Amino acid sequence: MIPTTDNLRRQLLPGVDSSAAKLLEDAIKEFISKRELPLYRMMSFQLGWVDENGDQSTIPTRPRVHGQFALSVADAISTAGTNSVAAVLPYTVSLELLHNFTLIHEDVEDGNTEHNGRPSVWWTWGPAQAINAGDGMHAMARMALFALTEAGEPVERVSEAVRALDRATVMLCEGEYIDITMQEQLGLTVQKYTDMVRSRSGALFGASAQIAAHASDRPELAETLFKFGQLAGTARQIAADYTLFWGGEELDPVQHGRLLTKKKSLPVAHAIETAPPTTKRKLGDIYVQRVIDPAKAGQITALLEESGSREFTLETIDRLLADAKSCLKTVSIDQDAGERLMQSLMALSGFGPAAEAGLAAQSARPERQRG
Repeated sequence: MIPTTDNLRRQLLPGVDSSAAKLLEDAIKEFISKRELPLYRMMSFQLGWVDENGDQSTIPTRPRVHGQFALSVADAISTAGTNSVAAVLPYTVSLELLHNFTLIHEDVEDGNTEHNGRPSVWWTWGPAQAINAGDGMHAMARMALFALTEAGEPVERVSEAVRALDRATVMLCEGEYIDITMQEQLGLTVQKYTDMVRSRSGALFGASAQIAAHASDRPELAETLFKFGQLAGTARQIAADYTLFWGGEELDPVQHGRLLTKKKSLPVAHAIETAPPTTKRKLGDIYVQRVIDPAKAGQITALLEESGSREFTLETIDRLLADAKSCLKTVSIDQDAGERLMQSLMALSGFGPAAEAGLAAQSARPERQRG
């Protein structure tokens, strides 16, 4: 199987049905919509509910994958008779607010003029107000957790959730710092890149699983599930790296922005570290430019193919999935729960029926086995 762009964009994770997804969306909307300052209209625009004038939007929103992941984890680990959605849903608001804080800032950093099929927040209101809106969402993510104590949640449980969220935020910022510094670097290694992804893309998924453990009253699972979630988020980003060059469709504007601004990816890191000198020189000639010419994308892909970077990227996803499976063997959950968690990880990584169809179309590639 291979990851596909379509599967990375649209899915309900195992254990999350459409009613739970709607409850999640409604909970986020309720937390923001009670505030009237136009600042919150910018946040609602980012989340896809309104247009720039504040009128109801018909733009379909992306799935709230961090909130869904928390619900999916809770469904797998909750004891019989427990309403896992009711227990965890109030915590998911903070995860999605924090995630969108990062997305707004990332669009500014990468110069993405589009997000989710329409102008990005900074392109609509300017970078200064976009940064302000993003910072506001960060603060509101913490407020959403603290507000749970007023609804009767134990202070200790909420404190652990805040700790998990703040830990993930620091890791994410560290990863983003390294991601930006690597834009101008050509002495990149695979290890350095994957370490960055583990922080930048894995930390919030780790926190999502960790918070689900606390909210489900399974604190003994929290740290192991953080590691599991971090592996899931890392695999998701590596799968996105794969689809950036071999997704078979028009690039997502966000991924396109990463490419043009010389943000690195695993296939590029692999080629820089292991390719023959001639290939490295050709890649260097492309990446030394201030901004990459979009017409060079095909040339980059060809150089990566020559370097074996496509196969290496798929093998890396294999290893991440195997590590995640091994991680689950260390916790006291039944086999069915472990299988459901692995299904969630596979979905986050873009695997599924569409991926199987994509593999079948590549008759030259041997079937891949997964541990």
